[in-house]
Amino acid sequence: MKYITFLFFLITSILFAQPQKDIDSMYQVVRESLNDTIKANTHYELAWSLKLKNLPKAKAHMDSAMSFYQGLKLPRKVALSHFQYSVLHRIAGDYNKAIESLTKYQNYVETVNDTTNLTYAYYEKGVIYSQKGDLHESLEAFYKANTLSEATQNLDMSGTTLNSIGLVYNDLQKYDEAIEAFNKVLVIYKELNITSEHLGDVYNGMGSAYKHQKKYSEANIYFDKALANYHDNNSAFGVAISNFHKGLICNEQKQYKKALTFFKIAYDIQKENGFETELILTLSSFAEAHFELGHYSKSESLLNEGLGLEIESKLSARDLYFELYRINAKKNNYSKALQFHELYVKYKDSVYNEENINSINLLQKQFETEKKDKEIVTQKLALQEQENEIQKQHTQLGYITGIAIFLLIAALLTWLLFQQKQKRKNQELIALKREYQIKSLESLIEGEEKERFRIAKELHDGVNGDLSAIKYKLSSLLEMNNKVIKEAITMIDSSCEQVRAISHNLVPPSLDSFNLVEATENYCINLNATNKERITFQHIGSEVQLSKKAEVNVFRIIQELVFNAIKHAEADEISVQISSRDNQVQITVEDDGKGFDSNAKQTEGIGLSNIQSRIDYLNANLDVVSNKEGTSYSIEIDLNTLNED
Repeated sequence: MKYITFLFFLITSILFAQPQKDIDSMYQVVRESLNDTIKANTHYELAWSLKLKNLPKAKAHMDSAMSFYQGLKLPRKVALSHFQYSVLHRIAGDYNKAIESLTKYQNYVETVNDTTNLTYAYYEKGVIYSQKGDLHESLEAFYKANTLSEATQNLDMSGTTLNSIGLVYNDLQKYDEAIEAFNKVLVIYKELNITSEHLGDVYNGMGSAYKHQKKYSEANIYFDKALANYHDNNSAFGVAISNFHKGLICNEQKQYKKALTFFKIAYDIQKENGFETELILTLSSFAEAHFELGHYSKSESLLNEGLGLEIESKLSARDLYFELYRINAKKNNYSKALQFHELYVKYKDSVYNEENINSINLLQKQFETEKKDKEIVTQKLALQEQENEIQKQHTQLGYITGIAIFLLIAALLTWLLFQQKQKRKNQELIALKREYQIKSLESLIEGEEKERFRIAKELHDGVNGDLSAIKYKLSSLLEMNNKVIKEAITMIDSSCEQVRAISHNLVPPSLDSFNLVEATENYCINLNATNKERITFQHIGSEVQLSKKAEVNVFRIIQELVFNAIKHAEADEISVQISSRDNQVQITVEDDGKGFDSNAKQTEGIGLSNIQSRIDYLNANLDVVSNKEGTSYSIEIDLNTLNED
């Protein structure tokens, strides 16, 4: 019987294939952006999006991202790049390099006590070991990842690890346990409304479990569901593996001609995309179908192609050597047949030796009874405490009267109530302090907005009106053809335009009628018309979802940063970019000016103080990079923690 290889999962939550228009936008950013951080992040996203579509291009983009991150000295980004390299090496079948990159990533997350990303490290380790055929190590890593995901309440990752555990059970011929794990995943995915290729992976695993139980009708139903899901999500890897599974069913039902069609689809996709680990499995099953149809030359050709690939998976090696044994025995090449049969037995025994199976069964039992053990320990502790209390009461009854016991209990209850009250008071004080800080920031920002509106109104209604009146009076004297009067009228027109521009900058009308992206774009266009500097604006990703109060604060930050660049940087070009993806919004303002020492302590500057106040109010993060080639401000806003009170 043939055993499936494990399907590859994209890690976060949160990490689905990019639509084509987003990929095109990222390519445009790579070509046009002058900011190294933005370029590095875009190369990273391109590598992640292309890994199951075009592996060579994905590796090239990852190399570019790593080069930028190392030059910028960003250790966290370098560590994440090692993780992505691990995934790329694993997909290519280079497991030694995958483990090497993953170890660098795991060392970093353990150093910074990052439990969430440590979960991903254990998960990826489980995938690598499963591909190599080291099922015990794989299952142990997946259990660790599942335990950490439950501890951090990461429901999406919990579903992913359970799916992988189900796949390991399939390879261990524990099909009922596999189906149970897959059903748990389907419940989680239904709750999270997940329709990505992860759902196709679960259908594939469920189909494999039924296939091994000879329940071919149920198996085909789930494989068809998986295939439809993979087509919807443009997953070449998933389409190939689903066709491979349907071919296996045809082989088992001796429908070999029908099987050739499915294997040919899987073969072409895997060869084109460099999925060598899965290609070896397909070659073995493809060769089996040709063998049963009497196409011995074609069968042998496919198997020899498999020998030319690097075989690191014990499962893949086992199946390939078995088919080579059969074809050589059929051709009466008994020496080679014996050689390949010995290799087949060797790899079969290494995967399913008794010690390994016993260890896996023990690990499963330990995992399933862990919660029950904890409950037993808790009950024992509770009983022990009760016994101690009873003994204490008996001792006291020997020395004190009933009245003393009553007073003691009353005093104890009073003390406990006091402690609880004090604890609640402390919590209320902390909450009030936090609320006061937020209200102070909010009052400061609202006061600033009101003052801007008042000044703008006075400029527009007062100064601008007076200038218009003066212009009218001077215009009545133009009949004198006085050159000085004409020049005065021209100067008054210029002053009116400046007053109007100041008024609009203080309270831009576009924020009342349009959203943040449109208001920022209009602002940059208006500045281009009145300033010598070239100011560009770019929006990447999905629509920005912010409240009006948050939009006003973000717009003020952009205004202040652009004004600083115009006033102080002596720049020729200024770039403003807003990008939005999932629950993250990133604002970038960069210029090619003279820069400044970003490490020096800032003791002056109302503008920078206002920016930091608004950053604090939004619960956002500000990153500044400045040198002689220019200055870059990067602001990251997490919509989950955004303060919108």
